[in-house]
Amino acid sequence: MDINTAAIRRLRDALLAKSTVGASNTGAPSATGDAVLRRVEPFAETMFLVMVADDHAATAENQALSAAVRILTDGLVGPDGVREMIDRFHDNLSAFGAEARLARIGASFGADRDDREIAFTLAAAMALADDEVAISENRTLAWVREYFGISDQRVAALIESID
Repeated sequence: MDINTAAIRRLRDALLAKSTVGASNTGAPSATGDAVLRRVEPFAETMFLVMVADDHAATAENQALSAAVRILTDGLVGPDGVREMIDRFHDNLSAFGAEARLARIGASFGADRDDREIAFTLAAAMALADDEVAISENRTLAWVREYFGISDQRVAALIESID
């Protein structure tokens, strides 16, 4: 699974542009690992929920999610941080279920259309990463579409944008 695509890098740039906190000595925005992690976490959890939708998280899928998180955080979050985040996702899934988590994540994005669309695109990229979209992954993507408020027409355009 090659998750390091032009689409993922483009989405990373959009996420990190909104993740800046403070400014460096040169006046350029700077981001901390914690701030970036908080920013990326709902996107990564959305990807995770699509990944585990078929009740079979293959090693390759886990590696793809870990790689995606490292790419999305531009390397500011190390392997231990990624593992801790994925452990939280498992706990959330066990406690609340996928649909409830997606409803909550969608609500957390509020009116930010860009974030909702980035999250959907990342989730679709995860589903398409192994060139096979299971029925359960498709159902989970439908929940993402519904709870993130994305029209069918926009979904088609977002999926087409994935390299």
